[in-house]
Amino acid sequence: MEQYGLVNENKGETATVSLQRHLTCEKCGRCGILSGSNRQDTIIEALNPIQAGKGQKVLLETDDRRVLFVSFMLYLVPLGGLISGIFLWLTLVDYLELAVNRELTAVGAGFALMAIIYYFIRLWDNRAKDNPNYKPVITKLIENGLECNDPLEQINNEGNDY
Repeated sequence: MEQYGLVNENKGETATVSLQRHLTCEKCGRCGILSGSNRQDTIIEALNPIQAGKGQKVLLETDDRRVLFVSFMLYLVPLGGLISGIFLWLTLVDYLELAVNRELTAVGAGFALMAIIYYFIRLWDNRAKDNPNYKPVITKLIENGLECNDPLEQINNEGNDY
């Protein structure tokens, strides 16, 4: 996955980069509304093997497999925990013949299992955030004459004159 950004600070092996919004969400504003701020850019830390300096426009690349794995961990695993918790509780209530409201307590058990899974994901995230395999990598400097928020325009300007 490729993204464009502006280097805010060079920290040697890493750099803080302000990512530009994609064209699809450029004027949406939801990110600012949901976070309670009006900040338009996302600031991340990326590996900087090309030693990009402050103020330079750069291309960042992230391994697509890692992005899919993290998305799976953040969205599908907790959902699976919610559903599993509900069905496990319903099975347990039938097996132990408990006199409780089955559906209401099953939902509570599902949310409890989902919360436990989120706790373990948080522990994993604390270890993985310093792992260089999960950080984007600055791969290329963007020339000043090229607009970097429209990848199709950039491709067309790179010598494809027919």
